[in-house]
Amino acid sequence: MKKTLKPFVLVILLCGVLTVVFAQSASAANVTIVHTSNVYGNVLPYNYFSNSYESKGLVQIATYVKELKSSNGNVLLVDTGNLTFGSPFGDYFIDKEPSENPVLTLFNQIGYDVFVPGTFELSLGKEKLSELCSNLKAQPLAANLSGDLKLMKTYYLKVFDNGVKVAIVGVVPEYGNLVYSEYVKTLRKTIDTVKKELFPDIIVLATSGGITFDQVTGKQKALKSELNIGDNLVKDFSKDVNVFLFGNQALVYTGKKENKVFSLPGAGGASLNRIDITLKYSGKRWDITNIVIKNILMSEVKPSQSILSWAQQYEPQVQKWLSETVAKTPVTVGFNKYMTILDDSPITELINKTLIKYSKADIGIWNVFNPNFEGIIEGDITRQQIYSMIGKTTTFKVVQLSGKQVKDIFKNNLQMLSFDGGKVLFSKVLLQSPWLYDLFENLEYEVVLNGGFIRKIAYSGKVVDDGMMFLVSVPSFRTYGQNPILSGNVVKEYEIPIQSVLFAEVQRNGILDMSEDRNRTSSVLLKYTVQPGDTFRKVAYRLGVPEEELLALNPIIADPNLLRPGWNIVYYRKYLDLIPPLKELFQVK
Repeated sequence: MKKTLKPFVLVILLCGVLTVVFAQSASAANVTIVHTSNVYGNVLPYNYFSNSYESKGLVQIATYVKELKSSNGNVLLVDTGNLTFGSPFGDYFIDKEPSENPVLTLFNQIGYDVFVPGTFELSLGKEKLSELCSNLKAQPLAANLSGDLKLMKTYYLKVFDNGVKVAIVGVVPEYGNLVYSEYVKTLRKTIDTVKKELFPDIIVLATSGGITFDQVTGKQKALKSELNIGDNLVKDFSKDVNVFLFGNQALVYTGKKENKVFSLPGAGGASLNRIDITLKYSGKRWDITNIVIKNILMSEVKPSQSILSWAQQYEPQVQKWLSETVAKTPVTVGFNKYMTILDDSPITELINKTLIKYSKADIGIWNVFNPNFEGIIEGDITRQQIYSMIGKTTTFKVVQLSGKQVKDIFKNNLQMLSFDGGKVLFSKVLLQSPWLYDLFENLEYEVVLNGGFIRKIAYSGKVVDDGMMFLVSVPSFRTYGQNPILSGNVVKEYEIPIQSVLFAEVQRNGILDMSEDRNRTSSVLLKYTVQPGDTFRKVAYRLGVPEEELLALNPIIADPNLLRPGWNIVYYRKYLDLIPPLKELFQVK
């Protein structure tokens, strides 16, 4: 008896024939890939840390994608993780039912094709990650996790109307308590299968891991980390892959080498990377003739009013949550980001000491400032104020540094400060990015503003020598990007938002510890010219310097009873003891 093909089989065959016919009739085609990462649960164009408008988030991204798709049907949307939380908006909804989470709802409405879980999602654990993925319309990809999570796949294939086939392979860095396979071996098997069975025209390798080196120039961009698997992926699969999409770092990177591109789109939903690929049909397959990658700022996108209105319905819930009291403080503490660079601040000490305690580090660095934060008032402290202390989303690492490496960080910082005419001069770089100046805790130290050197540095009462070794808590934000800390070895990585650590500590105590240990001082090297009639004791008293210190600093004074008019005597004074008017404290050079 003759068998007939079932209707759905005929449809599939017909679609395949039409695809081939279309490809053969067209000589050129275009495909656009939109890449986002580290959205951190930002939906509205608003910065909850600083309580100010900011062009970022899924509303902006949705508007851009909608406009793009209206003129270009060949669009592939990929997100490489840390999507769901990290901002106050995302933090509030991450503990709600996924079906009620507007971050996931809008992500689905945008129409993403692929989602590669980031370290934030991996930290949620198997059960919650599975629940999250089950509420996504996008295909979750992680080749080295596929055996542990049923919804997770190794690859995804998208065939466009023009016949171009794009295969996306996903992989994640090992983080959390999940079960992982060896990612290079797993990817090799997956990519070989994709090439053999699917014959894709474009292969995209998407990872939520970061990079250590610029993939075009080879220049180091970040501190080496086990989470930076991107470098190995490029090394092992550059012959197979056309587009590499990275994640986990708040870096904007658009690299191109021949007909390959390398992408990191920044963080917070403030921008995305757009990759436009031009192809030519050779008679058997589509060949790439050109690739262009560029970063698109969301500040250039006017948000759709309908999408914005939809998202704003969730704002009252978040604002109510932020206004809740979470602790108390017995004191009022002011805060100025530039004054904080020059003198101890209870705000920075609170965060720094919390991270040191949590990670069991020896010393810590904290320097992530909110430019609009003005301090706290005695009494109730709200969740909003805690977020405002932190400034922006970042995780942190424990880095092993030698005494010499610590001193080198000081020297690098001091290049951004100088002193002239009684004023501290901040470099333009520091004026624009005050977080580049590293503030140490659990070290006692004195820096000289007009000398560019450290006068004193000690740990637990002992002078720090070059060979000492320290475990240092460092914001991840300072380990890549602009003028990053690249020295030392990463011992442990805490891929949770710092606010989570601070909230846990605050809720445990109920009272904010605003005590200061005065561990750091900014001083100025000054000179005094001995006048006729001066005595050593009178000069020491006038300068406010202990006599023994003045003698040690000035070997020219062999006999305290013998001073010569005209001698120049050097001494140090704490800058803030010079007490200039506040408005004259700072100047840009």
